[in-house]
Amino acid sequence: MRSLFGLSVVAFVFIMGGLYTYRRMQQVPLIAPPVPLKSHETAPSYAEAKQAAQAVKMVGPLADYMANREGPTPAAKEVETVTWIPTASDHVGGSVVGSTVPILRKSFTVRSAVQVAFEVPAHAASPRLRGTFQSSATPGGGADAPVEVLVLTDQQYSDFVSKHAGNATFIAEDSPAAHINARLPPTINQPAHYHLIFRNNSRQDGKKFVKADFRMEF
Repeated sequence: MRSLFGLSVVAFVFIMGGLYTYRRMQQVPLIAPPVPLKSHETAPSYAEAKQAAQAVKMVGPLADYMANREGPTPAAKEVETVTWIPTASDHVGGSVVGSTVPILRKSFTVRSAVQVAFEVPAHAASPRLRGTFQSSATPGGGADAPVEVLVLTDQQYSDFVSKHAGNATFIAEDSPAAHINARLPPTINQPAHYHLIFRNNSRQDGKKFVKADFRMEF
């Protein structure tokens, strides 16, 4: 009889303990409540968040390269445009694959930067920009006057003229003459637009005289 009474007492204690534990779990939240800001703290405003986003520094080959150079990237008004209209004999008909299209065959001067816009047509599997250039301090040749050559997409060119560092599709460092062989991404159903840039990084030497011959091969 005593053993039965003892078991009843033990069972009663377990039941009461379980009920107490269950009620405590209902009263204590499983998710911590949000911590309120202190009196001297305020939530960031839209202007502050926008300024913080603009403070992010772009990185990449061109950004690292330009960060180590003296002087800012040329402004839009300092970038001149060179146009060249090919003759009928320069055009190549037929399929895009295996064809050649002239981009530039001209002599011109470079004070700050000169850009030549060109296009890679649709369905070009392995487009390449090939060409040569020579740069001198005088029109007839004379002393060497190195220039830098860049190939930029529309977005990269927009960053370039806006003084925003970014990437470049192709870079050839300062040289008075060079053979350029730049592989460009293939196109599918839409053409791609690019900008060939000749940049004068030593403006104290004045303008430079460049003779260039460039073409696209597909």
